[in-house]
Order: sequence, then structure tokens, then C-alpha cells
Amino acid sequence: MTVAELKTYLADHLIPSKLYQIGGETDGRICLEKENGRWEVFFCEGKKKIGTLFFKDENSACARMLKEISKVMELLYDAPRSLA
Repeated sequence: MTVAELKTYLADHLIPSKLYQIGGETDGRICLEKENGRWEVFFCEGKKKIGTLFFKDENSACARMLKEISKVMELLYDAPRSLA
């Protein structure tokens, strides 16, 4: 999965954009960005990256981002865990 495909998937499945940020950091959101040649998935709290996971490839990072969003959707909205 590419970032473009992930964005389309999230929009098509009506995932609230207030839960995530793709490219950059936004407080209170799960973030995905490419920095220094590697992909990062993390939760942003203030200016701190919490629980940062590192990936060599875009596909793995996007898959993990989707997994983390699924967890949040289950907790907040009592939605089924798997979005895929």
C-alpha cells in the first residue's frame, strides 16, 4: 500500500481525519511521515513523538498506520478492529 492508496482507503471508509496525520505531525493524532530516508508511525503529543515505530518501506509503514487507526476506532467508536 502506498500513502496515496492509504489516504483513499481512509476516505472511502469514512475514517475521521481528526484521528490521523499523513505527512508531518499534529498533536493528538497518529502520524505517518518519512524522515531521514525511513518511514515513521507514531502518536504525537505536544511536540513529542510517542511510541515511534520505524520502517524501511512505505508499504509496511502504511499497513502499521492502518492497524493503529483500527485500534483507536475500536476503542473510541466500538467499531470492529479490522478495517482491511
